[in-house]
Amino acid sequence: MCKISIIVPIYKVAEKFLRKNIESLINQTLKEIEIVLVDDGSPDNCGKICDEYSKVDDRIIVIHQENRGLSAARNTGVNKSNGEWITFVDGDDWIESTMCETLYNYAIKDSELDIIVSAIIKDYGNKTYKYSYSKFIDKKTYVNDECKYWQKEVLDYEGNISAAFAKIIKKELLIDNCIFHNEKLRQGAEGIEFNLRLLGKAKKIFFTEEYFYHYMYNSNSISSSHDEKNHLYVLKCFEEIKKYICTLDDNKDILQMFYNRLLYVIVTTAISGYFNPSNIEKYKIKKEKYIKYLENPLIRESLKNANYSKIDMQRKIILKMIDLKMFWLINILAKLRKKQKENN
Repeated sequence: MCKISIIVPIYKVAEKFLRKNIESLINQTLKEIEIVLVDDGSPDNCGKICDEYSKVDDRIIVIHQENRGLSAARNTGVNKSNGEWITFVDGDDWIESTMCETLYNYAIKDSELDIIVSAIIKDYGNKTYKYSYSKFIDKKTYVNDECKYWQKEVLDYEGNISAAFAKIIKKELLIDNCIFHNEKLRQGAEGIEFNLRLLGKAKKIFFTEEYFYHYMYNSNSISSSHDEKNHLYVLKCFEEIKKYICTLDDNKDILQMFYNRLLYVIVTTAISGYFNPSNIEKYKIKKEKYIKYLENPLIRESLKNANYSKIDMQRKIILKMIDLKMFWLINILAKLRKKQKENN
């Protein structure tokens, strides 16, 4: 019997990261697992590396498909899986050897659980950082209306639960409620959109502040570099998120959190996006394009309706600079931020 299916979407993953990823899955102490590697049309050697490992471990299923994006790759994995539970692991990340066994044992203790969530370590290469989960109670089960609290916290930047990974999900919950990743959302905030729908259907969630999942920070990743198409993908995600929120009863609080979360996106898009030193365009062009970005109706709506008292001082200052059109200063801050990350 396959207890957990591990779904790994793979596209342009550096070989050293991909091998560490797969080996961390092969070495799980829980042996009744399957590892579904979805090669999403990667143009490098990723597909060959996946095939290589499948020859030495018959629990590995390799799927090669044309490039359709992260969401589609995860959906392919779910549809091909046979496990009672599903967990997502990104191709350049890795997990502790005891993750599957520990989380599955919690599931055995309570058969009514829908989702079991664990904690994340962010790896910057030279050092690691453990996320804070102060808003959640370790070893606590959240039932019925308490699950709505989790749904709201998906939109909290400090909540650290908006990603698809670092949790096991009962496959029955996904299939019975048709909860799949939105394939129109190829990049950006697709995890937020997915988790809002997922947690909206969950009746019982267990949280453990045990750190099993290692998120590998990549300074060249889409979320850490300037990519104008990706900025638009992110906005598309938030448009879909707002549509979903508008279908909820008594959505005032969650809509307020939605506007606040977009403030973080606006700041990140400035510092890590348009004014990122990796963007080789002239400052004048950067400024013009970012100003055009700020004209998006959803951006303007968020800047108007957000609760600024809930934003940390550093981002408040940057938002004030944006309001005063002090883009030259934001350009300097972006350079300083990039150096800071590189020194980490």
